[in-house]
Amino acid sequence: MMRRRLFLTAMTAAIATQGLAAELSADLQRKLGLTTAVAIAEQGGSTASGFARVLDAVPLASLDADLAAARASATASAAEAQRTRDLAAAESTVSRRVAEAASAQARADSIRLKFLERRLGLEWGPVFVSMGEARRSALISNLAAGRAALVRLDAPVGLAGVRTATVARPGQSLASIQVLGPARLGDPRFQAPGLIGLVSGAAAADFATGLVFPVSFATRVQSGVLLPRSALFRAGGQTFVYVRKDATHFERRRLLSLQARPDGVLALGAVRPREVIVTSGAAALFAAETQPKDEED
Repeated sequence: MMRRRLFLTAMTAAIATQGLAAELSADLQRKLGLTTAVAIAEQGGSTASGFARVLDAVPLASLDADLAAARASATASAAEAQRTRDLAAAESTVSRRVAEAASAQARADSIRLKFLERRLGLEWGPVFVSMGEARRSALISNLAAGRAALVRLDAPVGLAGVRTATVARPGQSLASIQVLGPARLGDPRFQAPGLIGLVSGAAAADFATGLVFPVSFATRVQSGVLLPRSALFRAGGQTFVYVRKDATHFERRRLLSLQARPDGVLALGAVRPREVIVTSGAAALFAAETQPKDEED
């Protein structure tokens, strides 16, 4: 025991620390059994479970019809207002009062159209406004024909970066859900914003209004490095890895985002590809690094 304490004290005397950096001679690296490897670039994304609830598309179809009617009225009244202004300016049979009334009607129709466009965004989200009249009309036609279905996606965790979702229906094949955009109305059961998704094709026929299905979400792909599990060590409730800076200097880095893989652990953000990491002996290096220099025998 005394010999081991003397050995640790000797190692500690050879290590100079500054922040999370450590200096270790080649001889002490051999005694600690340190081995290293190059970090391999890897991509990955996390998955989450949640629910998809099939939405009633009738309010969307009704609002779209109101929008089409309001757009037609606004176009006609704007043309009539311009015609009456031109006739009034030419001192024709049209009085200025009639021209002013036509202009007022054009403004009223324009205001109503703008209100319905804003209502569409407030109730269904900006994606339904930006898709345009023709594309939205085609979508509603597919919804009415059973070739598409709209669903609301919710999960107990945030769904930022989600682009697709998959629902497994009992006794049937997997159905893919395309994420259109964020939902405008929250669900009190979840403390996270939901998403609006679209099911297209033959699978949409099984998505009747009001049904709820369990789904899995695939998040946005992120870049990281694949680390062997032997490179990781825990201290103080946190996970670390050592990165070799040169022949005798090592930097300890805290890993904040980890994803388990069959062949190791995917680390996001803490280590860059091609950096050299300590794969064996990291815990001994940490013990030597943090050993008090003034510890008595």
